[in-house]
Amino acid sequence: MRWDAHKAEEPAIAQALHRFADTGIFAASKALHRSTRSLNRIASEHGIEFTTCTARTMEARRQKRASMVTQIKALAGTRSQAEICAAIGISRAVLRELAEIYEININSRSKGA
Repeated sequence: MRWDAHKAEEPAIAQALHRFADTGIFAASKALHRSTRSLNRIASEHGIEFTTCTARTMEARRQKRASMVTQIKALAGTRSQAEICAAIGISRAVLRELAEIYEININSRSKGA
C-alpha cells in the first residue's frame, strides 16, 4: 500500500491525536491502529506535540536533576537517604541514580567511620 493511501483519513486522525497529547504516541498508536511513524508524521504536519518523553523533555529532566546535585552533596554528609529525599522532593531511586552518576557517597552507615 502506498504511503498516501490513507491521506483522506488524516484530518480525522489529527483530531483524534489531540486526545493522546498527554498519554503519548504509543497509546495513540494502539487506540487508532496506526504505526507510530505515520502518527508522528501526521502530528508534526498538524502541529500536535506529545508531552511524554521526547529528546527535549528528557534533556529538561536531566538538567533539573543535575541542578539538585549541590543540594544532595550538602545533605549527604549529615542526613540519611530518606531525609535527603524528603528535603529535596525526589524518590530514592532518583537519589541513588544521581549519587552514582556524580559519585556522591550517600551511605549513612559510613558517616561514623
